[in-house]
Parts: sequence; C-alpha cells; structure tokens
Amino acid sequence: MFHTLIVHSENGVPLQCEDRYVNPACAPDYLSVDFSQTTPTHYLLEVAPLWEAQYSIEAGPPSPQEAELLGITPQDPCLIIVRRTMNRDVPITLARLVHPGTRYQIQGQFKP
Repeated sequence: MFHTLIVHSENGVPLQCEDRYVNPACAPDYLSVDFSQTTPTHYLLEVAPLWEAQYSIEAGPPSPQEAELLGITPQDPCLIIVRRTMNRDVPITLARLVHPGTRYQIQGQFKP
C-alpha cells in the first residue's frame, strides 16, 4: 500500500490535510509523481479511473498531527471527508481529507 500525507495551501495558508492510501496495483507510479505540479486526484483519475466512490462527511476535531500540519489547535472544528474509490470492486484509494472549519465553506446553487 502506498501512503501520502499532503497539505494543500492557498497563498501560504493550509486549507486541507490529505491523508491517502493507494493500491499500488492500480497506480504503480504514484509515489514518483510530482504533486507540486498536479494533484493526487487528477493523477489517479488519469491512471485508475474510478467506477464507484463512497464517502462520509462530518464535522469533528483534527488529529494532533493534522492540527499541527494545518496550523490550528486540536480543538478547532474541521470538515472531515473520508472517501473510498474503487474500479470494478477493486479498491483504488482510501483518503481522509481534513479542512479547518474557519477556512472552508461549502457553497452551491440550484435552479429548477
């Protein structure tokens, strides 16, 4: 199993801690990719297109390591997404995406 822990930032401010496990059979070159030039999601969609994704979304605290990487306290609320992807019942990834609640907002629009 491959593992990456990546902090995504905008203008020097950490916005997401991405803790991802990847099936090497689905993406054998994953660990050699320069993720400063592309995102893991973009790369994985190119080499291992998913057929199914399962996810959960919750509000909760970060782990101590996530808090340190995000520059917040372990008591700060976060939006946490856990997502599994598969291709024809073969697991591709398991990712935990942690977003500081004060730096993240979900917006949408719907018009019937």
